[in-house]
This record gives sequence, C-alpha cells and structure tokens, in this order.
Amino acid sequence: MKHLLILFSIVCFVSAQNSDLYKRPFHGQPDFDIDVLHYEINLKINDHQKSFYGKTSIDFLATRSKLDTVRFDVETFRVTKVITDTLSLSFIQDDDALIIIPPNPIYKNEKRTYTIYYQSDGKVADPANYNMGGVRVLGLGFFDESEDNPALVQTHSFPEGARHWFPSNDHPADKATSTIITTVRSDWKVLANGVLKSKSTNWKKLSNGMRIRSEGSGDSTTYKWDLDLPNSTYLYVMVAGPFEVIQDYHGDIPMSYWVYPKDKEHAHRSFHRTPEIMRFFEKEYGVPYPWPKMDQITIPGIGGGAESTTATILGEKTIHDAKAEKDFPSHWLVAHEAAHHWWGDYITMQNWHHAWLNESFATYGEYLYSSHLYGEEEGKINLWKKKQSYLNEYKNRYSRPMVHPYWKYPNQNFDSHIYPRGAAVLHMLRKITGGDIFKEFQEVFLNKYAYGNPNTNDLIDVVNDVSEQDLTWFFKQWVLSAGHPKLDIKSEWKDKTLTLYVNQTQIGRKTPTKYRLPSKVAFYYKNEVVIEEILIDRKRSIHRFEMKKEPLFVRFDPDNDLLIEVRQDLSLEALLNKVKRDNVIGRMEAATELSAFIDEPKTVRSLKRIAVHDRSWFVRNAALKSVGKEMSAKDFLIAYIREKHSQPRRTIIAQMSNHHASDALKLIRKYLNRDDSYIVQAEMIKQLGNIGDKSDMNRIEFLRNQWSPRKIIRTSADKSLTKLQGN
Repeated sequence: MKHLLILFSIVCFVSAQNSDLYKRPFHGQPDFDIDVLHYEINLKINDHQKSFYGKTSIDFLATRSKLDTVRFDVETFRVTKVITDTLSLSFIQDDDALIIIPPNPIYKNEKRTYTIYYQSDGKVADPANYNMGGVRVLGLGFFDESEDNPALVQTHSFPEGARHWFPSNDHPADKATSTIITTVRSDWKVLANGVLKSKSTNWKKLSNGMRIRSEGSGDSTTYKWDLDLPNSTYLYVMVAGPFEVIQDYHGDIPMSYWVYPKDKEHAHRSFHRTPEIMRFFEKEYGVPYPWPKMDQITIPGIGGGAESTTATILGEKTIHDAKAEKDFPSHWLVAHEAAHHWWGDYITMQNWHHAWLNESFATYGEYLYSSHLYGEEEGKINLWKKKQSYLNEYKNRYSRPMVHPYWKYPNQNFDSHIYPRGAAVLHMLRKITGGDIFKEFQEVFLNKYAYGNPNTNDLIDVVNDVSEQDLTWFFKQWVLSAGHPKLDIKSEWKDKTLTLYVNQTQIGRKTPTKYRLPSKVAFYYKNEVVIEEILIDRKRSIHRFEMKKEPLFVRFDPDNDLLIEVRQDLSLEALLNKVKRDNVIGRMEAATELSAFIDEPKTVRSLKRIAVHDRSWFVRNAALKSVGKEMSAKDFLIAYIREKHSQPRRTIIAQMSNHHASDALKLIRKYLNRDDSYIVQAEMIKQLGNIGDKSDMNRIEFLRNQWSPRKIIRTSADKSLTKLQGN
C-alpha cells in the first residue's frame, strides 16, 4: 500500500505539471496581413543619456485585399511620426502595437514604404516581464563600465526583442533583408548583420562657416551594415562599444572576433577553431556557408550565446586563459552558434513550437564536432551528459512533445526537451537511416527550404523521400509525443538458451504506451563479444538466443544509441566484468552500481584499481565516488599525484576531505597554488572552509583576488572565508 501511495503521488505530480502545459494558449500557422521585404533601421545612440532616436523605413507587400490598417509590433519606445513619401499618416500606438491608417485601402500585392520615427525616452524593457529573467537586456540596452566590461550598448532580439528597438512584424516566419545604420560616439565601433557598407565621421560646422572634423563630446561616427539576404527579426543585432577586432578567414569568407580590449590577449584561444568548425559543418550539411561573412562578438548580459545572423553574440565569459581551457573550452559554444547559420538562420522554424528544427540540430552539431575533435569515447560522454540534462528536466519539471503548440511566451519552447533531448533523437535517427542518408537528407532539406520557414512535417517528408522508407512512426513517437521508453530487462539462462525479457513501463500524457525500438544486444564472453539485432515493438517482448555457454553479462543497447531508462539487475560478478569490459558509459554505470556491493572485498579491490588505472577520466571519477570511504589517505595521495584530469582530482579532494580531513588539509595546503585547474582549486578552497582554520584565510584571500573563469575561485573563497571567520 505504501508503494502504491508513492506511485500515485508521483503520477499526480507529473500530471499536474503536464496539465499546466496544455492550459497555455494554442498556436497554429502564422497568418499575416503583410509581408515585410526590407527594414532600414537608422539609430542615433545617446549613450550618456542611455537613450536613442530611431527612424525605420519598412518596405512591405499586402498579403490581403483592402487593408485599411497596417499593424507593426512596437513596445517600450514612443512613436512620434509616420510618413509615406512626403505624406504624414495617422497612427495609434498602444502597449504592444503600432496601428497605421493609410489614406486609402491597400490591395493585395501592392507595395508600400512607411517610415516611422521614434525615441526611447530612456525607457528599457524588463526581461522578467516577458519570461526572460535569464538575460539583462531585451531590445536595446546600455551597460556601464565595470571590472568585467567596458561601457557599451547592445541589442537582444531573441525571441521578441526586436519590437523593443525597431517597429517590425516581429515573427520568425516573416523574413526580410535589412540595412542597419547606427551613429555612435567616435571611439566606439558598431557591429550588425551583414556587410559593412560605409563608415563616416560626422563633422561640425563652425560659426565662420568652416567645417572641421568634430572632436570631444560632439564627435560621432556612423556605420552602415547591409544584409541583402532574408533574415528573421529575432536574428537582428546591433552592438556598439570600444571593441578590438581580430580578423580571420574561412576561405574567401571574412570572419572577425570582436572582444573587449582587455581580452584581446586571450581571444584567439576562444575562437581559433572557427574556420575548422565551418569546414566541418560544410562537409556535414553538404551546403557551403550561406552568408557573406561570419563575426562573433562578446557581450555582457548572457551566459551562452545567441545566433544573430552573420554576427553571433556570445557571453563575455567565453573568454578565458590557458589554464581554463581544459575545464571551460569555448569550441562547443562556437560550434553550436555556427551550426545555427544553417539550422535557424538559413532555414528558420515556421513558428516557435517548431524550434527543435533550430536547436536540436545545433545541439547535435555540438556533439558531432566534439566527437570529431576529441574522439568517439568523449563523444559518448558528451551525448550521455545531454541525455541526463533532459532526464533531469523530465523528472523534476515536466514532460512534453518536442513540437508542442501550447505556449504563452515563445521562449517556453526553448528547454531541455529540444536542446539535449533533440540531439539524442537526431542521433537515433542517424543510426536508423545510416550516416550517408542522414547527411543527404540534411543537404536536400537545407537546399529545398533555403532562406525559408519549414515546419516539422516538411522535414518528415524530406526524410521519407531521401531514405525511401516511411519513417513517420519515428517522428510520431519521438518528436510529436512526450516521454521516452522505460525498460525493465531480465535475462535467463537455461538449456543453452538465453531468454531476454523486455518490459516497457513508461507512463504519462502523450507518452506512447509502447515504442518501436530497433535495438542491439551484446553478449560478453571471456574472449569475445557477440552482438545481435532485435526489434522491440510490443509492451512486453521475449527474445531467445541459442548459445553454447552462458555469457558473463548481457548488455542492452551496447553503443548507448537509444534515449531510454533501463532497469537491469546485474549480479556482482556481472558488474565486475562489466566495469572492465564495457564501453566508457557501461564502465561508468558499473562503477556506480558497484557501490551497492562495497562490503565485498573484491568490489573494493576492483574499484580502487579502476579509480587509478581506467583509461577514461569519466570512469575513474565514478569509481572514486563509489569507493571513496574505503580508500586510505595514502590511496588518495597516490591517486591525486597520478591523476591528469581535473574532474577526478576534484572528486579526490572532496572525498579525501570527507574521510581523512587532517591528511587532506596537508595535501590542500601543499598543492593549492600549484594545481593547474581552477575547478580543483575552487574545490580545495571550499574544503578549507569545511576542515581548515583561520590560518588558511591568507592563502584563500590571495587566490580570491585573482581572475578565474566565471569567478569560481572568488565565489568559493567568499563562502569559505565566511565560514572561517565564524569559527
């Protein structure tokens, strides 16, 4: 009865969370009165007043007959005038829209140009009011000089920030070309979408009629950027500040890295793989880079990046020194945002609930490049971590289909269900179609919908056509449904036959009661591994395999290709063989599961050996966590000195401090300033707060005031100093 009550509570909790997802507004296909062709955005930035003046000319076509009003999305700034040619037009501005009244009705396919004048009056949008609490700017915002960044101005257009800095039909399905003209103080540079067409210095006119180049407070420069390829408004960007610009190239494509002056020394470390990443994706997608240039610029206010076409914005924390490279590399972020220039910019989702077409492919691009750069084993770890990120959201927040047309705010579609889960889903699709077919359908899809706005059904059609098979079932269960398979697996050996029982136990709203899973099973023997292919397509399935002898252990999904949760009880002997023989993920799982047998001496011996000698840091780390309480101070010291990877070293410090505090103190005090990893040093400082004394405060203070990525040393130091001061 107790277990039934717990299960009932879990089901009720999940159902309550899921039901809220379906109470949000439903969204269908976008339907516009107009089709914007071109925006010419002219801004004058008054940084000393934290305000701006704007003039935006919009070329558009009517898509319906007899329009007697024209609507644009407008928020935060105040419209002062609207003209067409020389004629002033009547308009009404409310909280989120500008309604323009033409002198005569506009008929279908007629073209018009409206020029809208406006000013910010120093107002800024509060991102929290738009469910965007994780960013500091929505629209156009100003940053004062700080220890981290110079004074600058930036825009943030995702997902509906464009309407806060220029009037627009602010929806991804209405793409337009653009010209962005920005006037700023002369010691600043301006970056925007497209190609720089002109840069001009503004001149002052003296009382005697002479014209001189202006200097001092009145000095200003005007930059004109032009993008003659259609682009969605959430991808528009303008950033201005005292940036250093580092030039690079991908073939004939110019690329630049825009960084704060203080960061120029370390910029190359963050961006130098960009040409290689571009070549990698061109080969993967079969489509040459489809834009005239590729810039990347660092800004405050965001943690990751945002895919502004031809001018990607990246959080300033991506810049790091050589010591941080091992723990805080930038290549994954550069790869993700570079992939968006195909998936998101070149083709763009038709509506926000098809956002997986952008984010799943870009996140999968991270995995593909990581595997290319570091090898297959690190690729498996990368994909495993992505699955855990999704499972964390699934277990602690909600479950939903990847295409889910119920949302109040667009960014409610951008979660772990489409980033890491989507990457795992694409990996499964690649395994089903084969790598060549997978690459071919990407190329066909990108070319067919170039600069367009496809939806999920469009992708399904292309996959079916290219693969010459009906894979609609795959998308129905993985993209259009929620959840994932949960499998109870048992094996039985009898009369030279191994019987495998697979029971699907998943439940949940919009979750399939049974999945179709093309799968593999591996049978591990002393000197060989036999792999069999099976198809799971029933709620309960039984699979029999004739064999001469009983395997040491049975491994379902031996390559970890599937997005599944598996419950399979293995004996101690099976786990001891698995921790030695399986792939990196299987060995890590075995090292973790062996903690249940930690009272067995052979378990301890095996885990101690694995903790030091396994070829993967990932497995060593898991073994250390399982066997930590059984390790002596000497074991920890040897493991620390031998360990080259920072993650297991951090675990060693934590475990040793927990089980051998006095010896851990000696080790920490000796190696604190010598360890070459910021995350290990941060852990050492944390443990000094737990097991140290006031004599450690000076050494902590010394490191606290030094730079560290994401300020992890300072954060750890502040917490430990507070503890030690209270002792």
